[in-house]
Amino acid sequence: MSSKLKIDTRVRSLKNYLEEFEQGVFQIPSFQRDFLWTQDDIKQLFDSIKNNYPIGSILFWKPLENASSWIEESRVGPYRIKNRNEKDPIYILDGFQRLSSLFGCLTNPEKFNKDNLEIDKIEWYRNFNLFYDLEEEQFTYLRSSSNNQAYQVPVYVFMNSIDFRQYARKNFESIIDENKIEKYYDRADEIGQVFTNYQIASVDINYANIEEAVEIFWRVNAKGMLISKDWIASALTNKGDFRLGTEIDKLLEELKIYNFERLKRDIIFQSIQSSYGRIYFDYKIEELVKREDFIDVTKRTLASIKRAVKFLFEDLLVLNSKLIPYNAQLIFLTIFFNSLDDNNPTENQILSLKRWFWITSYSNYFTIYSLSNQRKAFEKFNQFILDERVDPIFNDNENNSFSTGEFPLKIYMGSVRAKSLAIFMINHSKGINKVSLDKINVEDFESFEFGNLFSIPQKDNPSENIIPIIKEFKFNNGNMNFKLLGNRKRQKNYKSLLNKENDKLFITSEMVKHNDGSEISEELILELRREAIVKAEKKFVESLDVFYNEPLNF
Repeated sequence: MSSKLKIDTRVRSLKNYLEEFEQGVFQIPSFQRDFLWTQDDIKQLFDSIKNNYPIGSILFWKPLENASSWIEESRVGPYRIKNRNEKDPIYILDGFQRLSSLFGCLTNPEKFNKDNLEIDKIEWYRNFNLFYDLEEEQFTYLRSSSNNQAYQVPVYVFMNSIDFRQYARKNFESIIDENKIEKYYDRADEIGQVFTNYQIASVDINYANIEEAVEIFWRVNAKGMLISKDWIASALTNKGDFRLGTEIDKLLEELKIYNFERLKRDIIFQSIQSSYGRIYFDYKIEELVKREDFIDVTKRTLASIKRAVKFLFEDLLVLNSKLIPYNAQLIFLTIFFNSLDDNNPTENQILSLKRWFWITSYSNYFTIYSLSNQRKAFEKFNQFILDERVDPIFNDNENNSFSTGEFPLKIYMGSVRAKSLAIFMINHSKGINKVSLDKINVEDFESFEFGNLFSIPQKDNPSENIIPIIKEFKFNNGNMNFKLLGNRKRQKNYKSLLNKENDKLFITSEMVKHNDGSEISEELILELRREAIVKAEKKFVESLDVFYNEPLNF
C-alpha cells in the first residue's frame, strides 16, 4: 500500500457535481464498465432523488502518478470529455452509472460547455431525454418529445430558473385553466428545489497507485449485494414447510431447460405481486405476505411463470433470459397463464399473444408509458384474458402509431431494440417470417449462441456480423446422437457459412460471390447483409402495423 494514500469524505450538492462535470474535472479509468443502465434504472434513480432517498456515495480516485497515458477516452452519458485535466485528474471509481444518468439528463443539451464537452445527440435522445410530468408528478420517457404536453417538461430545464421561465412562457400560454398553470408552477418550483438542494456524498481516494485503484474498484463491485424483495418476503413467511426463497430456488432449477435459470428473483416476486389483480408497483410487500392466500397464490404463480417461460422459449424463440426485451412481458404472460389453470391456450390466444409480444418489443411499449398508462396497459391485457376477441395492445393515442427505434448498430443485451432484432434473426434462422403457430421442440434443443461471420473485436462488432447458432440433438435410427453441429470448441467465427447461399441467415448469392477473403470484401459483405436484414425486418415489422424507422444511412 502506498504510504501517501489518503481517504477524504465530502458532501456536495448535485448542482456542484454538474458544474464540475462541465468544467471537465472528472475522467473515466479504462477498467471502468460501459454505461449499462436502462431507462427504467434512470427513472428509479430520479424517483429516489425526488423522494430525498440516499442514492449511495460516489468513489473518486486521484492517482499517485500521472495516469493519463492509459486513458483512451472519457465518456460520461452522451458526453465526451474533450479537455482532460492531465496534471491533476480525478477519476470516477464507483458511481459511474449514477453520474452518467444524472449528468446525461440534467445537463442542458443546447447550453453545455462546448469547450470541454461534446455531445452524441443520438445517444442523448435514446437514453437521457427524460421528462417530468407536472400533472402526474412522475418521471417519464415520451414516445415523441416533439408532441409532449405543456406540463411534460425536460428535466434539465429545472436546473436553471431562467431556462424554466423561458420554457413556461413558451408552453404554458396554451393552457386555459389558470388554476392548472398555478399548480404547475408550484410543482415545478418544488422539483427544482429538490434538484438544487439534493446532497451526494463522495469518498475521495487520494494518491493511490493504479494497482491499488484497480483492487479497490474490484472489491467495491464484487462484494456489494442488494437485498431482493423475495428475501424480505421469505423472512416474513418462513413458516411450516413453505419458504419463498426455497420455492424460487426450485423454480430457477426447473427453468434451466429453457436457459432461464438466471432470471432475476425480483421479476418472480413482481409476478406474484401482479397476480392479485393490479400491477406489481401498486402493492407493498408487507401487505401481501399478511394475506391468508399468499402461499396459494404464490404456488400457482410460480407454476405459471414456468409456463410463460416455456411459451417464450418455444413459441417466440426467446432462447435465454437475457434476450427477453422487457421484464413486464414475462409478468403479463404469467398473469395470462394464471387465468388458464390447467387448460391450454387457444390458437387465437397464441397468435394474439405473439403479436402482442412483437409489438411491445419493437415499439418501446413499456418504456414510453407513464405509470398510469402502464396500469391501463395491464387492465387492457386483463380484458383480453377475459375475452380473446379483445386486442391486448393499449394505445394512449390512437392518432399516433407505434414505431421502432433506429436499427441498432450493435447487438447488446442492454437495448430493447437490439434484443428485438436478435430474436427476429433467431426466428428467421428457423424459417419463421411471420406471426404464426410455429414453435420449436425443447427436447430437440441442445445449445444456442451468437456467432460472428468475421473476427471483429466485440466493441466494434456490428449487428450485421452476428449469426444466431442453434444446435439441436441429432437422431440416428431413433437413437439420440450427442455430437454437436460443427466443432465442439467455440468457434471464433462462422466465415465458412459464406460458402453457400442461405436465406435464413441473410446470406445472399452476391455475398457468396464476393467472399474472397480480402478486407474490402468483408466490408462489402457486411453492408449487403445489413441491407438484407433491414429489408426482412421491415417487412415483418410493417406486418404488425408498426412504423419501421430505417437506418439513417440506408
